[in-house]
Amino acid sequence: MAASVTDVFDSPALPLLLALEARGIHVELTADGRLIVEPASRLTAGEQAAVRAHARGLALLVRICDRAVQERRQAFAEQLAHTRPPSPPACLLRPQVPYVKGTCFSCGVVLHTLVFGRCWRCSLACRLACGLSIPPDLVTAMDAARVVA
Repeated sequence: MAASVTDVFDSPALPLLLALEARGIHVELTADGRLIVEPASRLTAGEQAAVRAHARGLALLVRICDRAVQERRQAFAEQLAHTRPPSPPACLLRPQVPYVKGTCFSCGVVLHTLVFGRCWRCSLACRLACGLSIPPDLVTAMDAARVVA
């Protein structure tokens, strides 16, 4: 993926995903984060090369479409709509979750490491709700933070 692309929505991965889906080719992630494109037998050589070249962007777009990410994005967007400057939006899915190491302070899911922070779903949803750019390489950080249930 080109280093100059700062938002996955401006990357070649988005039109590629749309073109594949329009042809009935399904793109998903496995539980361990591997990109699956099926049926692979229907991919042209050019599409195979494009999938390899833009795998990170495709993986991030699939994660953006995750139902739990979209539910969080909607909740955070509603919070943002009711927040008046100079206060920043809290972007908390469950405000009663205690702020403790190793737990997402937004939803309460267990984090991969003992840190204070958000899970990948809450982080991505917050960026979406706030209209922040989503760098294609963000998927690398998400893979490091992802919790496999």
